[in-house]
Amino acid sequence: MPPSKRNTRSDSSKNDEEENGNDNNDTDKKKKISYVKKDPDQWIFLLNDSIVQESPDEENKPVFCRLRHPRTGLGALFLFAKGDKEIYEVTQFKEENRSWFIGNYVQQDGSLFITTPVDPVFLVLPYFIKMEKTNRYMTAEQIIYDDEFSETSRLCNTSQVSDLHQVSQTKGSDSLYAYKFDKEKTLSWLKIKTERVAEVLEEKKISVCGAHSATFVRSKKFATGSKDEYLRYAHGMISEYLPQDLSSDLRQYLGIPSAPEKRQSEAENPPSKKVKLEDITPTEDYSKMRGIQEDKAKSKSKLSAAQKKLSQVDKTGMKSISSFFSPKSKT
Repeated sequence: MPPSKRNTRSDSSKNDEEENGNDNNDTDKKKKISYVKKDPDQWIFLLNDSIVQESPDEENKPVFCRLRHPRTGLGALFLFAKGDKEIYEVTQFKEENRSWFIGNYVQQDGSLFITTPVDPVFLVLPYFIKMEKTNRYMTAEQIIYDDEFSETSRLCNTSQVSDLHQVSQTKGSDSLYAYKFDKEKTLSWLKIKTERVAEVLEEKKISVCGAHSATFVRSKKFATGSKDEYLRYAHGMISEYLPQDLSSDLRQYLGIPSAPEKRQSEAENPPSKKVKLEDITPTEDYSKMRGIQEDKAKSKSKLSAAQKKLSQVDKTGMKSISSFFSPKSKT
């Protein structure tokens, strides 16, 4: 008897351990399945590997800053890398009902951040245009300054800041340069930029002839656009980083005609093609045929049995019903 008791105790303890183990496994599975990051502290970026290379120098680490966008004048996100020598524009691609699966976790924010290198001269152009009214030579630090966006001064450290002479007149030496905005030089510089973009678009055979459906098959005739179409498209791309007035001046400088604006009524209700009536007149007179067909239908219609009997009755001396309701003749 005693051994049997010991066995029962050991068996019961084993069962308890197995049950506890199963419960732990179930809870672990539930944790792995149900864990969702509601407030993510990480984002998905598409960027160059050189930007995130580890560096012992703190100044070379990438820094996110908000700067004034040259087109809209509103704040936009930019990324400075390699000690402010390089600058990238950060754009967010976001759609509804999207999320990221990262390992065993689900990140609810399914947006994708894309970094694109940008020429810092485009970012400083609005400040040069603003200082044009003073008609004075000023240093880059004096021109590139913004009370609302304090990180704007970082643009003075970028490697392409040496290209400021492309958009301004300069004075001074290597140790100290002073600048004054030159509109003619700026338009000449922008023209070169636009023509380069147009050449790349043409080499890549990018369609610039408007939107097509997914099932549209391009023929050789419509495979590529003309030189003017590529130039107009390139101007639109460059204008994404230019103030409105400067974009209009560049269009005139390039000799691109302005696109005619459609009236609102024409845009909503496009004019239909006029149809010549003489082109669609029938070759036969169907109205005559209709009368013939009706006569045939009447002749072919059969009389009922009551109508046949009524037709055989002698109607002499009989009055019609309508005669009883007609007014009596005066004598």
